[in-house]
Amino acid sequence: MENENPIVYVVDDEVAVSTALARSLGKRGYQVETFASAEDFLKSFQPGKVACLVLDIRMGGMSGTELQDHLSTREIILPIIFVTGHGDIPMSVRAMKAGAIDFLEKPYAVDSLAERIEVALEKCTALLEESEKHAEVTKRYESLTPRERDVMTLLVAGPANASNKVIARELDISHRTVDDHRARVMAKMQARSLPELVEMSKACGVHRSEVIGELKA
Repeated sequence: MENENPIVYVVDDEVAVSTALARSLGKRGYQVETFASAEDFLKSFQPGKVACLVLDIRMGGMSGTELQDHLSTREIILPIIFVTGHGDIPMSVRAMKAGAIDFLEKPYAVDSLAERIEVALEKCTALLEESEKHAEVTKRYESLTPRERDVMTLLVAGPANASNKVIARELDISHRTVDDHRARVMAKMQARSLPELVEMSKACGVHRSEVIGELKA
């Protein structure tokens, strides 16, 4: 994850409103970038940073909820705080069910928004860290040979975990060969223990049923 200051993106087609908000948030120490439309935001937005989005729900062109759907479809990590007019509350409730952090009805206190921004930035940090860990574990798994993947899948299978003897029988290989593959799996996955390897296997989506099905095919 890039070591940069968190960013608060403000997308609102009322330029005077977003400018005043950026000034107020800036005084509170936030790095703020403003955009007059969802389309302008998407042209310059770069995912992968600790950030959150303060988003007007009704705008000309792409609406706030349409932008939310766009980001969600692309699995982009960016917590959203909606700002709404009185008549937009039902729409805002639907947006929250779709994953928004919160919504504030206009006019709102900047201090209230700042509290929600802190929550959003903390969530973004946690989600990005989780995403990076998942990507790293997946990369390690992809470095395994097909046979090493078979051994790993059987190794982490079931509540009791498969013994080397069971794995050797399942794969029709020697006990010593299983020992060698097991050591390489632990080294390549950088797993310090079998329970840690089990957790990594969950992140990789490793399932015993898949390899058993392949072996019996």
